[in-house]
Formats: sequence, C-alpha cells, structure tokens
Amino acid sequence: MAPGGDEPAPWGVTARTHRTTRRNQVLPTTPSPARRAALAGATALSALAATALGAVGALPAAAAPPAAPFVSEVHYDNDGADTGEFVEVQLPPGTSSAGLSVVLYNGSGGAVYDTDALPLVTAPADAPAVAVVDYPANGVQNGSPDGIALVRGSEVLELLSYEGVLTATNGPAAGRTSTDIGVAEAGSEPAGQSLSRTYDAAADALVWSGPAPATRGAVNPGGGTGPEEPPVGDPCAATPTHQVGAVQGSGDATPLAGSTVRVRGTVVGDVEGLSGFYLQDADGDGDPATSDGVFVFEPGAQVDLGDEVAVTGEAEEYFAQTQVSADRVEVCADGTAADLPAPAALDLPAGDAERERLEGMLVAPADALTVSEVYDLTSFGELTLSEGGLLVQPTEVARPGEAAEAVAAQGALRSIVLDDAVSSRVSVTTLPYLTPQTPVRVGDALRFTAPLVLGYGFDAWRLQPADGTAEGTFAPQDTRPEAPEPVGGDLRVGAFNVLNYFLTREEPGRGARTDAEFEQQAAKVVSALGGLDAEVVTLMEIEDTDSTGLTPGDADTAVADLVARLNAAAGGRVWAYSPFPQELYGVERDVIRNAIIYKRAAVRPVGAPVGLVDETVWSNAREPVAQTFKARGDTFTVVANHFKSKGGTGTGDNADNGQGAYNGDRVRQAASLDAFLDRLVRSTGDPDVVSLGDYNAYTREDPIDLLEREGLVDLGSALDPGRYSYVFEALSGSLDHALATRAMAAKVTGATHWNINSVESSAYQYSGDEALFAPDPYRSSDHDPLVVGVDLQGGPARALPTGRASGGSWVHPQERVAYVAGHLVNTGRAPVSVRMLTAYGDTTARTVQPGAAVYLTRSTGLADLPPGSATLQVRATVRGAAVQSLYRVDHPGRSAAGA
Repeated sequence: MAPGGDEPAPWGVTARTHRTTRRNQVLPTTPSPARRAALAGATALSALAATALGAVGALPAAAAPPAAPFVSEVHYDNDGADTGEFVEVQLPPGTSSAGLSVVLYNGSGGAVYDTDALPLVTAPADAPAVAVVDYPANGVQNGSPDGIALVRGSEVLELLSYEGVLTATNGPAAGRTSTDIGVAEAGSEPAGQSLSRTYDAAADALVWSGPAPATRGAVNPGGGTGPEEPPVGDPCAATPTHQVGAVQGSGDATPLAGSTVRVRGTVVGDVEGLSGFYLQDADGDGDPATSDGVFVFEPGAQVDLGDEVAVTGEAEEYFAQTQVSADRVEVCADGTAADLPAPAALDLPAGDAERERLEGMLVAPADALTVSEVYDLTSFGELTLSEGGLLVQPTEVARPGEAAEAVAAQGALRSIVLDDAVSSRVSVTTLPYLTPQTPVRVGDALRFTAPLVLGYGFDAWRLQPADGTAEGTFAPQDTRPEAPEPVGGDLRVGAFNVLNYFLTREEPGRGARTDAEFEQQAAKVVSALGGLDAEVVTLMEIEDTDSTGLTPGDADTAVADLVARLNAAAGGRVWAYSPFPQELYGVERDVIRNAIIYKRAAVRPVGAPVGLVDETVWSNAREPVAQTFKARGDTFTVVANHFKSKGGTGTGDNADNGQGAYNGDRVRQAASLDAFLDRLVRSTGDPDVVSLGDYNAYTREDPIDLLEREGLVDLGSALDPGRYSYVFEALSGSLDHALATRAMAAKVTGATHWNINSVESSAYQYSGDEALFAPDPYRSSDHDPLVVGVDLQGGPARALPTGRASGGSWVHPQERVAYVAGHLVNTGRAPVSVRMLTAYGDTTARTVQPGAAVYLTRSTGLADLPPGSATLQVRATVRGAAVQSLYRVDHPGRSAAGA
C-alpha cells in the first residue's frame, strides 16, 4: 500500500502496535520494517545497518533480532519430488502469531502465488517460540529467484528471497525489493534438510546457513535472546539530526535512503487511512528547492492536526514518495488546526520538479480547479482535477501528431488528483463526495473549504484532505441542467446512445442482468428522452432482437418496448418508430443496432426506411439506417449511425496511431457514409440531410475530417464549442456528432450537448449504488445526447452566404494571455452578420458588407493556449428567411512564456 495513493487490491490496513507516545510516556524503540529486513540478511548487511544506526548517538551500533518476528527456517527443494516443505517464523518472548501471515512471491514477474496465516502460537514471557506453515508437497517454489514475505496485517515485516533478488509487483509488498538470504537448496540434498537462521553474537546479526538437517518446530540454536537495545532518550529534548528539507533533498528522491533520521515538525496531515501522517517543518530550511514536508509511515499514529511531533525512523522512497518509516513518534506539544502553518501556493500548470518542492506540505491551489474525471470515485475515492478548465482529448481540438501531443503534454501539467485520504478501495457504503442532493460532476469548479496536503502515489500527484476525511473538503453544489440549452427552430432532431438497452438478460445480452435492473435502466432512458424534447431521435446501442435470437425475424422488439414506455409516460400514442430496413435482414449484424424514433404529430415518414448494405466496410460496426420525413411542407432525411469502436488491437492502418484502434476502418466507414448520403439526396430529390450518431471519432480525427472535407458541417463543434459528449480517462471530447449537408446546415438554428451522462459518476447509473438511484435522466447512459434545432421552410432552396475564412492566435504583450482570432471576407452580394464561436466564449456579431472583411478576436484567459479551432458563423436573410454558413478555422498554440 502506497502512502498518498489507493491500493487497487481490496485488502485493508491492520494497524501494528501503536508506538506513538505523548510527553512523559515511556516506550522502547522498535526497528522500522525496512531496517528489520536489512538486519535479517547476511552478515555483510549488518555492517551497513550499524553505520546507519550510528547516525544517532543514543542508538546502539547494531540491533538485536528479538525485537520482531522473523523467518527462522525454510525448506523448499530436495532430491526427487519435493516433500516436507515449510516456512518457520520465530516469535519474540511474550508475543503471539496472531495476525501474522506468510506470503509467497514468484520471482518470475514478482506476483503473489500463495498466502497462509500462521497457526496461533503464543511465546512465553521469558523465551521465544516458533510457528510453522507446512507445505506437504511442491508448495514452495524452487527459486531462481522466489520470495517469502512475513506480513502482519498489511505491514511487511520482511521480504526475503533465495537464489536471487526480486521486486514484488502486487500484494502487501508491492514495490519493495527483496533481500537475498545468500544460501540455497540445490535440489540434490535428501529430504529433511533446510536453511536456517540463527543469531550470531560475534557479528551481532541474524545469519542464514545450510542446507543442514532441519530443526522444524524448534527454536534454532543461538536464536534466543540477544543483547537488549537500550532505550532512546527523550526525542523532544534531543536535537533533530536532520531538517525535513534535508530528508526530502532537492531531487526526485531522498538522498538519505536507508539512513536513520530524527526530524521534528507540525502534523499537517492526519491521514490514518494512509497508515500515517504528514509532518512539516513550519520554519523550513530556507531552500526553495527542497520540500519542508514528509510523509511518516506509522499505522495507528496517535497524532492530531497541529501537534508538534518528533519522529525517529528510516528515510526511504516508497512508490516514488519520500517517507520516514517511524521507529518512534512522540508528541512534544498538543496542537489544533489553528496551529497549522500557512499553506504554500500550488500553482498549476507545473511539472514534477515544481511539485517535488511541495511534496508532503500543506498547499492551497493558486487557481480554480475544475473536475475533469469522476470515474474512479466508485473504486478509489478519487477525482481528477485540472487548472484552466476541462482536460480535453487532444484529438478533439488538434490534429493527430505533434499538435495533439502538445495538447496532451500541457494537460499533464494542468492535472492533479483529489484523493479521499483512504488507501483501501471504497464501497457503496463509503463513497466519498457523492450524495443524491449534491453530485460532483465533470466541469464543476471546486471551492475548497478545508486544508489540503500534496502527496504522491500510484503514478500521480495527489491532494489529500489534511484531516483525513473527504467530508467538508469542498463546498457542495448541484450543477445538473434540468433541460438542454434552447436551440431554437420549429423542429428538434436528437441523437442518444442508450447504453445497451436490452430485453435479453443473459448472453448475448449486454445490458441489465435482472428485470429489476432493466426497469431502472428503462426509467432513466425514458426520462432522458422526454427531457430531450426532440421530435426525431436517432438511437444507438439498442438491442437487435433478431440478431440476439430473442424474436427471430423481428429486429424491432426492443425499440417497440422503448416506444411503448415513452407513450405510457406521455399518456398517449405520441411516439412511433421507423421499422428496421428490410435489406439489412440479409446481412450478418452486431447484437446492437441503430434506430430512429419520432413524434407522430410533428413529422410524417416519407417512403420506406433505408439501410446501408456494404459488409466489406460495415462488418465490424452497426449499419447506418435512414428515414425521410416531411414537416410543415419541408422534406428532410435523418440518418442514424454507429462506427467501429476504438477498442482492441488492429494491424496496418487499423493500428493505434493516436486515434485509437481501427481508425482505418472508421475512415472507410466515413467514406461509405458520405456516398450513402449522396445517394439519399439523389433518391429523395432533397438536399436536406443530417446524419447523427456515435462516430467513435473525436472532432479532429480522420473520419470527421474526411466528412467535413466532403462538405458536411459538424453542428455540435460549430454551434456548441467547449461542450462534449463523452469522458474517457479524464479527457472530454465528442464521439457523438450531428453532421449536416450545407443545405440542411443553413436551416439549423442551434445545437447543444445535454451533459447529463458522461459528466456523472456511474454510481448514479441503474447498475450503480442503489442508494443513489433515481428515475431521472442523470447517468441514463455513458454518452450525452445531442440535440439540433431546425427552422423548416418550404419553397425553393435559398442561396447560402459565402466567404473566405481563416484563423489565428496571438499573445497580448501586457496581459500575457492568449487570444483566438478569426478573419472573414464577405464574397457574397448581401450584407452578412459574422460571429466567432470558441471554446472560451463567443464574440459579438459584426455586420460585414459585400466585399468587406472583419477581424474578430476573443481572449482565452490562458497563458498557454493549445492548438485548436473556432467557428465563424455567417448569417444572412434571403427572401425573408434566415440562412447561415459555418466555417471552421484553425489556430496554432501559443505560450506567454515565449512571447
């Protein structure tokens, strides 16, 4: 378990005997776990240990073995079939084996392969005893190397190996490197031999020997009482051997690893859930390159925030965080939170070097932090936060390659984890930061109301609540939108991925596993579709009941079920669905499909639905389906689609090139879709087509780029910049798009993402935490729905406004912030109104006469601007009707540091 991080395995923390004392209490010193392991090795290691111990005058030159249990004998290999294998552990006088276990490690990969609790044995008050775990045949692996960890609860007392050295990769010793015992069984000895460990008084150390006849179950000769370790004097009266800054050092690791240190400071993080506390030298060492805080590993430490504490222990790096593994902790003066030092400013963006200077210290973010990820709340109690707004998928705002890599690098500097100061996995009864009334969501700007400590663990910098509890860390809020933003128009068309809406429970079903779960799922989907308030909706990830075999010959059973539920909620026959195209029954299909539903009173289907049949392209995706509608005298066509996912490992042009796996197939699907749309325009005689769905491609990736180059307009990114439909690994982006022909785009009045799903914790999902479930639209899926407003007009087509557009960016020399710029020349014959839409806000509209130009700028508020794009919205009035053209313009990244 790593201080400052969350252990991914579901084992908890069992506190060892408390060694924390208040002034005037007497308690003998016990060696740290790391030092125990060092002293338990060969004789040569004892000299190193003695050198480290000699750094404190009151400590002895060497430590005695009986201070803690230790592995005293082992047998793992003999001639022929291995037999009679065992691991023996010696217990100090007056102690028991309760809570002790032997964990066996495989040297090939460093993973645990067996765990066994010791049988209960109690040693008499005046003599040691032994406890033995037996492995009758072939239970202990034969080395080259393999390892044995002696563990109390979750505390590793020692990690030994034979026939080489290993590094544990999981289990209680994860991240630790073993000590080779220096002797081995060759496998040629007869059964009944073993390797044993005895106390060598001359060397003042435990020493391994053998193979020799086994003494299983008996205390080894010389294994009794060694010289007593004299008590250390009052640490509070003694001068510290080092300042905390010296323990931290100016690099990325402590320069005192393996040394015994005595440090003193204020408790700034009382994090019992991480098996220790954070200690900070309130005065500091005056060196800005070194941190004045450090983590103290001491499970069950009896300290409080603000206490002045003296700590004696061993300096070490554990999972890349500097810590002192405590032998003795003494509270020199009681304190309270009012005694905490002023927090240091944590100014993001910042790299590892800048953060190292604050590791273990009380900090306060210099800027507002935005929630960018909530996924790990339900596993590890973590939120990913970011400075300067959301973390965005690099290929959402930049083309794959160097531009996207620059966005990713900047995002890494802006991000940090907010943890819950607990190392064990959370459960449905201990979810931090989540309640039915105050959900925390991606996009929320947090206002912190309690002090924080900066730590490191599991490959991430982490803010830990200083008081060790998640409650009260930031001000609660509820930013859930009750309805989508208005999009105008007299008709709305939406897209919604319904997250495996299946009537089939078992395989090949992919959704709810019980009827009760399905009823909850359906309630949320119905609520979301009702709130979307669209007259036509494309659906993705709904069961193809013909493919699953639920209703052979009828792919529409699940769609019909959903429509029936929508009608029940609406109180009448409000909704209908477009039947599954007949031509698609003849192809091999996925168990999920695309569908189109609509409101009867708003639109009327024209002709039969059409499916795209081309299994050379669509065999690994969901075939597009189309339906032409008529409303208010105007005809238009809606297409539902769902491209191949990014998962898996492809080859050739399907290998991940920064756009996920199977990008080549998605490009071919985009080309096929474009040709399909052209055929629909010809067959219907109407150019108004909008294609909505889950393209599994972010906005600047090849499939969307191809469709835009063919003349389609990405309505979501153009008209709703800065809002997205999906969150993956703390990065927001749009996999879901509404792409319209130029003729259709001219009639579009607005588009918006309704952020009700991707930004929410899965704990609110139908399969999440029962205590948080509500039959509302929130977390009804993992994708957000998209809705487009359309102003339908009958009559002949109207000419669209035209222009020459370009983009750019620059840094204001005084403000030191970046600006996005857009330039448009009106090449039409009528005045136009031009507005620039950006992820950082929109400009006011400017009127541009024919032949004239306009230059628009917008401050981003950022000192470091990633590459990206903006949209120039060009509107005109033709024959009394409003029409528009949308031009996407790219801008390069800018940095105030380079200005």
